[in-house]
This record gives sequence, C-alpha cells and structure tokens, in this order.
Amino acid sequence: MMKLSGVLTTGLGEGAFFMSMGHYRNEIRQKLGFDAYPGTLNIKTNGKVSIGGLSKIRIEGYAFNEKKFGGAICYRAKLKNIEGAVIVPDLTKHDKKIIEFIAPVYLRSGLKLEDGIEITIELLK
Repeated sequence: MMKLSGVLTTGLGEGAFFMSMGHYRNEIRQKLGFDAYPGTLNIKTNGKVSIGGLSKIRIEGYAFNEKKFGGAICYRAKLKNIEGAVIVPDLTKHDKKIIEFIAPVYLRSGLKLEDGIEITIELLK
C-alpha cells in the first residue's frame, strides 16, 4: 500500500473551473465511477512525488472553440473513508510538490479540513 502525505493548502482556484466542465465530468464519471465535486483538494508534499506501479486512468483532453484543454492521469485513492482519485493534469501551474485529490463530495466541510493540517492519502491498486 502506498501513501502520500503533506499539508493541506489552498489551490489556485482553477480546479473548480475544470472539474465543472462537462467533458471532464463525463470522463471522470465513466472512467472513475463517480461525479467529482467541482474542485480539488490540494496537498503540498515535502518533495517531488513519484507514483509508480499503480494503474493509471487516462482522462482525455479535448478542444472547444479552437481552444485545447489538456487531459490528465488519475490514480484511485482514498482520504479517510472517502474514495476518489489523485489527478495529475497534463498541464498545470502547480509545482511538482502539489498533489490534487478529487472526490464525489466537498471534502473541506465534510471532513472539517483546514489549511495547514497534515493529510495522508492512500493510493489504491
């Protein structure tokens, strides 16, 4: 079992925009089996994260009105008792120390999470 740990941090606010887009919502629903809450939970790790040997789930990018939107790789994971996925966008403004986690619920209020607390995500096979 692989675990990733870090400190909860506020993101750039772009996760909500992308997670609200119909294309990504459909891809996540079809490939991960849940409707993702429109946003990501951002965890800052101590160093560059290396995830190897786990099943990758590809979320395809697409084009709309001559603008291209990148895809992502997802890894099934859970935070406490909530299953979701670590999502690694093809294109991101985050540094390599940030892990983004998506889930079917708003995690901050559901789990009473605040910036600065230690978070551990369990990666699933």
